[in-house]
Amino acid sequence: MLINPWVRNYEKDDHVALGRVREWAASKLDGSADYGFGYGTWVFIGTETVIKIDPEVGRPERFSHELAVSNMAIPGVATPHVLETGTLEGRAWVVLNRIEGSIAYNVWPGLSSAAQRKLTTQLADALAHMQQSRPDISMLHAETEDWPRQVRIAFNRALRAVDAIAPGRVLTQSQGAFAQWAEALDERPRVLCHGDLWFGNVLVDDDGGLTGIVDFDRIAMAPPDYDLDMLLRFWRYPWNFVPEQLEATYETPLDLELLAPFVELCRGDLSDEALSSRLSAL
Repeated sequence: MLINPWVRNYEKDDHVALGRVREWAASKLDGSADYGFGYGTWVFIGTETVIKIDPEVGRPERFSHELAVSNMAIPGVATPHVLETGTLEGRAWVVLNRIEGSIAYNVWPGLSSAAQRKLTTQLADALAHMQQSRPDISMLHAETEDWPRQVRIAFNRALRAVDAIAPGRVLTQSQGAFAQWAEALDERPRVLCHGDLWFGNVLVDDDGGLTGIVDFDRIAMAPPDYDLDMLLRFWRYPWNFVPEQLEATYETPLDLELLAPFVELCRGDLSDEALSSRLSAL
């Protein structure tokens, strides 16, 4: 996991400005503007479109990554397309098409084994197409220059944060295995990775079939196993969750056999030994 360039302290949000922005968004969305949770943005959800607004002033490049992947095509899987951009009171905003579907994180526990296997296979197929995309990398924001250092900083920060909230949740033995994997990141082939691919950013239909992938804030040209980070946060290791979500993680064991299509795609050039070391952090 790389350091999120857009992380912020929500308590320091300008709530007066947020009120004005909310009124503007409601007007732009024809009166229907549900306020959604965004890790580094103010998000307003309309019937057909979604507006993301940067809480910070003076960052016109904030949503350049959305433009970089706006024309990305994944057969049968919807991804956000940029419809309009601009600024409001110095805050960058972007209008995206709304993608229909249910959040896979909520649906997964109720799916049959066959449906779960189908979804992970579909997700692997979608990522295979995404890995072939070649956007303008200057428009991507995730830090990728010093992989071992960035990954270790992010991992250690996550360990401290999670252990402070839920002591004992994370085994310290995983730190060594993770560090070994991090050292192997340098000088490796890179592909386009989503970077935040937990099931909260995956949308499905009524049968659990993949319909869309959203939230590309951490998209980066990275080794394919960058997206294996999803396995860590997916069940018992919610690196990116806010505190109140910690106890809502799955209690069932992580079934690596079920996720085999995803693991095989995202292992990239990792040897069996390196992959085993990576997964031992689970």
